[in-house]
Amino acid sequence: MDFSSPPTPIEVLPSDGWRTVTTITWAGVFGSLLAVAISSRTIGRPIWWLGPSSAPASPFLITIPLALVVIPLLTTFRAPRHMTTVSWVCSLALIGTGIAELASNPAISLAVVVIGVAALMESIAVVVVMRQYR
Repeated sequence: MDFSSPPTPIEVLPSDGWRTVTTITWAGVFGSLLAVAISSRTIGRPIWWLGPSSAPASPFLITIPLALVVIPLLTTFRAPRHMTTVSWVCSLALIGTGIAELASNPAISLAVVVIGVAALMESIAVVVVMRQYR
């Protein structure tokens, strides 16, 4: 017996079903953020990354929430072994974008935080299931 190196852990990749759930979750996050953005502009209290219609925000700021949705989707398709880590990091970043404007625009900020928490709960569920069925 060779005791010099520890055994390598068995890597468990997410199943196709969980990859589908993650894809649907992040597509729902995109749709929800789009609804929040449209609603915030409609009521005249746009979220910070949109800015008012008279002085729109920089295109760079608009790409922040877009990137927070596209990165987990691309990771789910191209690198499923990193899917859960990227998903929870982007969920926490999305929650952070909602908290950033909590004092000035609480209703819209709360909506973004709830969307981020929902995405975070899905990534936690994937981690729990993957660890349970190893």
